[in-house]
Amino acid sequence: MTSPGTAPQPAPEPDRPDRSNRSTEPPEPAGGEPACLLALVCAECGALAEQAPPTRCRRCGAPVGRD
Repeated sequence: MTSPGTAPQPAPEPDRPDRSNRSTEPPEPAGGEPACLLALVCAECGALAEQAPPTRCRRCGAPVGRD
């Protein structure tokens, strides 16, 4: 609300990120787990195998990665 005889103030600008300290280096690639860990999942108990198949489940001993 404005008082009589004063001009309304402009609306504040939306927050904008500070880009004054831009780095010239490219961003680091995102790391993480591979997209599909399905081959490592034990069909009996759902635990993830610690080694690449074929192996045995560390939790229940069932074979992992064998058909």
